[in-house]
Amino acid sequence: MNKLLKISSMIMLGAAVLFTGCKSDDDDEKTYTVTLNVEDSTMGTVVGDGEYTEGMEISIVATAKKGYHFTKWSDGNTSNPRTLIVNKSISLIAFFAEGESGNGGGNATDPVSIDGGEINENTVWKDLGLPVDYIINDGIRLNGNALVTIEPGVTIMFANNNGGIFVGENAGLKAVGTEEKPIVFTGPTNNQNTGSWGSIKITSKRNDNALEYVTFKNGGSDDGKWDAVIDIEGGKVSIKNCTIEGSLSHGILLESSAKLTAFEGNKISKCEAYPIYIEDAASVLSLEDTNNTFASNNKHNVVGISGAGISNTEKNTLKALSIPYYFEEGLHLNDAQTFTIEPGTILKLGAGKFINIEEDVTFIAKGTATAHIVFDGYEEEAGYWEGIHYNSKKANSTLSYCDLKNGGYGESDEWHAALISINDNNSKGTIENCTFSNSQNYGICIYNIDETTVAISGDSYKSCAEGNVIHWSNYEEKINERQTFENAEALKKAIE
Repeated sequence: MNKLLKISSMIMLGAAVLFTGCKSDDDDEKTYTVTLNVEDSTMGTVVGDGEYTEGMEISIVATAKKGYHFTKWSDGNTSNPRTLIVNKSISLIAFFAEGESGNGGGNATDPVSIDGGEINENTVWKDLGLPVDYIINDGIRLNGNALVTIEPGVTIMFANNNGGIFVGENAGLKAVGTEEKPIVFTGPTNNQNTGSWGSIKITSKRNDNALEYVTFKNGGSDDGKWDAVIDIEGGKVSIKNCTIEGSLSHGILLESSAKLTAFEGNKISKCEAYPIYIEDAASVLSLEDTNNTFASNNKHNVVGISGAGISNTEKNTLKALSIPYYFEEGLHLNDAQTFTIEPGTILKLGAGKFINIEEDVTFIAKGTATAHIVFDGYEEEAGYWEGIHYNSKKANSTLSYCDLKNGGYGESDEWHAALISINDNNSKGTIENCTFSNSQNYGICIYNIDETTVAISGDSYKSCAEGNVIHWSNYEEKINERQTFENAEALKKAIE
């Protein structure tokens, strides 16, 4: 039978009803009507039409006739028998197909077609063994506490660029395939262009939200700043061993303090914007680079970060990725946090932006001789970004084996026009074995050496246009205002 199975868009389900629980008979209790039908009465039957008291738990069953098998209910749910809690009137259709394969299908030749709408209860999309198992003709919204589970091997085709899945704040999506049987989301057969379908948007914080061994082909139909194939808005999800191939915007978008509970073994390619884009800077701390691959054919092959501020009292770690972080608006660290940057990490800053380290922050950027930490501008030009504003009063704060370059934005008479500016607030810490290069103005600016105990050693400089090290204020009669020095050691000798 090559007849495409059609499913109504507003979903509830139906067929043979067996009572498993009921309320006491009360005149004030609401009753609802369950209406059940079959698509073709020559293929099977359903039982259970009638009125039921609100809150009643019922079980529904569809029975196929000889030579046929049950495939689905009209909302796309394939469970049979199926338990329902009656809380409103519902009208459902049971669908059957040729071939005796038992409940749930197996020999059907046509995919299940879902018009869209809402899913309000737990639903399982089974592997039907077809090239395409399910066709979704519009957007689907998961409401309430509904959990949609997609089994390994399922292929879902979105019929147009409006197609997608929205996971409400209490709902859940569990799409866990295997290496041998990945789950696939794709666009129409006749439109394999990038952006041929919409997105998977997750707004819930359920622990069972998971995308594993899932391939997303040619999604991301909208090309705005806040669009992506996988859009996590205020929610959390585990993403492992997934492939995102093609997007008119980003691959993954983290909005409203969204969080990745795991991120490993993923591949992201052919995105017209960023492979990953982040609204709140703190969300970047949930990223980790465990065998993730970001292809060079992403238009901006960096992790883009819109927000600048991270304010908490936690121990935070910015993990090294195979691509740089791009802080469009800079990075501002506040409160009594410990902020650690892993060796090998590359940070790029937006035009004229800076990194601000407040006095209660313990800042630890310890590279190694073979894995430097790099602070750079997004473009390779002197003065593209400003630099680091260093105010930390924590003795453990350290920059070692760091490369600071292409900064020093500003006028030469501005004390912060340097790759790193050390304030006169009794700042403490260590700067060792760091390089400073291609500054529009200065390498290091020390406002007043009498007001800081930051220890600087092993520093080297190249192409700092206005001077390598500048002391901004007078120091007794030994240093003139805005006097420059070859390096930090020369400054030390001047005050001895």
